[in-house]
Amino acid sequence: MKRLIALVLLFALVLAQGLEAFWKAVEVPGGVCADGSSYRFYVSPGDPKKVVLDFQGGGACWDPATCNPQSPTYRKRVDVQELLLAQGIYNRMTAANPFFGWTHVFVPYCTGDLHVGRATVDYGGFKVHHQGAQNAQAALEYAFRNYPNPERVFVTGCSAGAYGAVLWADKVLATYKTAQIAVCGDAGVGVVTGDFPGFAAWKPRLPELPGLSSPPRMWEIYRALARVYPKAVLAQYTTLLDGTQISFYALMKKEAAPSEATAREWAEEARKAVLAPAGEVNYTYYLAPGSQHCILPRPELYTLKVGEVGFLEWLKALAEGKTPPRVGP
Repeated sequence: MKRLIALVLLFALVLAQGLEAFWKAVEVPGGVCADGSSYRFYVSPGDPKKVVLDFQGGGACWDPATCNPQSPTYRKRVDVQELLLAQGIYNRMTAANPFFGWTHVFVPYCTGDLHVGRATVDYGGFKVHHQGAQNAQAALEYAFRNYPNPERVFVTGCSAGAYGAVLWADKVLATYKTAQIAVCGDAGVGVVTGDFPGFAAWKPRLPELPGLSSPPRMWEIYRALARVYPKAVLAQYTTLLDGTQISFYALMKKEAAPSEATAREWAEEARKAVLAPAGEVNYTYYLAPGSQHCILPRPELYTLKVGEVGFLEWLKALAEGKTPPRVGP
């Protein structure tokens, strides 16, 4: 009850003082969302030596069925509900937050392309601006320019933002050569069908790293990043039956709703994907039971525990540049 009251009071404070009390909007000239609306990102100032680069989630689309204007599978314009709810890592007022006092750069997602698209596509009567790459690059260039010498950097994102974080991590690591950097994907393990058409439609900006397929699998990128940047820490979190990731996998298979067989298939492939880079000493993961999607924007960040390891403890270790233990079956 006390936590609920605190959250209500915090939300009321944000509404009363305006989002600008905690977050500064930065307009991006030429930045565009899926529906053609303008783009902006947000910065919550803090210690310039400690920086969070945070890619927002919000689905994806890749064909006329998933990309139509009525489709619920992707965000079409800037929406900052995470900042308004102020839970998980967005609670800027609690010292329990591992990133309390850090500078936080929040990169909204509204292009349906995992933050890496470079195409405007006509899906038969309607166009979608898959221009996530220019939006994300603008936010990163702002961070590089305004916070040029950080000591610690945490690159992350939930859902589609998990892909954005990992797909842009090479750029961050190559720029911040002396910083202590951790990259953590939250609920985006990269299970896709063999004929998934998204990357072909989006014409994406992809990492330039050795040993990657075309298009690359997420586990390949984690492994390549760990090898090329041995001082960095690479990490993943997911639940073992993530309902949202399963639903998107079902859409790739043209299922209106996930079948039991599809859910089992996703779970098996997800486990393989998370474990695949485990040969690298600077790679770790946290596998949790259940079907909840994402943890970083949620209050469960502070309470989840698997075995003897609490997620908050695990996340704090990442924030400090350490490689926490691998958690889960």
